[in-house]
Amino acid sequence: MSSDDEDHVEDPVDLVPSIQLLRDKCTTILKQCKAWNDQQPIEGLHRYTNSLTAELHFIDKLLENPKKIKKEHVQSTNLSYLEAVFEALSQAGERRNEVMRLASAPAQNNSQWMSRAAMIRNHSVKVDIVAENGLVWIKVIARNAKAFRHELMGLEWDDSSSSCSSSDEDEDDGNDGGKQPSLASSGDFDSLPIFKKAREYLKTAQAHHVQFHTPIVVFAFMRIKPEEDVFVQRIMDRLTEIGIVVHMQDPHNTLQASYLPLLKDVGDLDHLTTPSINLDVSSALAILSELSHHVCLPKQVSAIPIQVQAEREALVPALPQILPYITGKKLCIIQTAYDRLKDIVHVVGGPNETARFNYLFREHLGLDLEFDQELWTVLPSLSVEIMPDASSEAFVKLLDPPSQKSKLNNGRKIRTRFSDFHAKIFGSGDHYKMTTLTSIQWMETALKDAGVQGALLVSHEPRSLAEKKMESRGALSK
Repeated sequence: MSSDDEDHVEDPVDLVPSIQLLRDKCTTILKQCKAWNDQQPIEGLHRYTNSLTAELHFIDKLLENPKKIKKEHVQSTNLSYLEAVFEALSQAGERRNEVMRLASAPAQNNSQWMSRAAMIRNHSVKVDIVAENGLVWIKVIARNAKAFRHELMGLEWDDSSSSCSSSDEDEDDGNDGGKQPSLASSGDFDSLPIFKKAREYLKTAQAHHVQFHTPIVVFAFMRIKPEEDVFVQRIMDRLTEIGIVVHMQDPHNTLQASYLPLLKDVGDLDHLTTPSINLDVSSALAILSELSHHVCLPKQVSAIPIQVQAEREALVPALPQILPYITGKKLCIIQTAYDRLKDIVHVVGGPNETARFNYLFREHLGLDLEFDQELWTVLPSLSVEIMPDASSEAFVKLLDPPSQKSKLNNGRKIRTRFSDFHAKIFGSGDHYKMTTLTSIQWMETALKDAGVQGALLVSHEPRSLAEKKMESRGALSK
């Protein structure tokens, strides 16, 4: 090598176009993210855009003083990973629900009650993109084939940002060629960290079910082409064998196309439930309520709480919210919930509300009743089966949480509002693996904060039995 080559130091000014290009990428991505979020909010997008904004601020400081720019500034940027995430977001379709989610791994000691915050601190995996209403988890890898193979040779696979340069460099056939066959033929192949990480994602996804459907885990290798490297391809094939959906850079195959075929039998993704529905008392009341079937003006109701519900019913009718979740489903209610519902209807139910109750439970009550469409308005003929109480262990544990050790919300509502009755209702749904339909607005967040993994309920607005507090039918505004 000549002395001139050794002494040559790249002029910082020559690097300005590269830095400016990085800046243009940042601004373009930020602009598109804002457009996506304006169209339909994406949970956690601020975490992603904050990282981009930090990169942008760093780049602007470099451009303010070009003489201080170094080649390392171009090579070490985290933007290659952020850009790969953006490309994945662009290919993930309209149901881009969340980015940069920390998902708590299943607790090792199931006898120990742990809040969500504590579980995340204990162990979690980062999901770059959550799509298809939670049914798809995407892990983005921005490394090119050479960088990825080098990490495998070193038995390393970090779960932090995949911030390796995406530009292909000359292959060092001497080094890699010597190591590759040895590793590929060894018994340690399955013990590579990438497979351990893949199994962690699969196990965590199973715990975070969506209405008892396990999310699909996708590893999106945005800078690696199919069959580009023999050893890397073997890694991809093995990932597929253990249950990971592998997406690779392919102009003829989008990221979404790699997992959509696996969702074809799931059903309505926007109203996803199990085939059987566990009715909470509050949902049964909304189905029976005269207010749900015949909206009225607030002034036509004597009770203030129901006046508020009348206002909401005029704006957001309850039954259209509920209908997609119960149509064609088997409806169930546990014995404890049925007993309470029966008592409520007996005390405060009006004639129409009582008639609906009798029809819903006609088989249990031994009644031979014809379906009356006028009585049920927009709802089809329904029947509810009574099931034995069977609370799951996870919900029983919520009744005896450990003392709160920090100022963070480590399940505060579970401590103050969650009762044995709630444990029976929602715990039975968990035990029977049924979606629970409820109008208890705080329950979903409270269960999540308390460390209950998975989405197992659907919420809607509450409607109380109101017929006795409403004016006569002739005065109602239909």
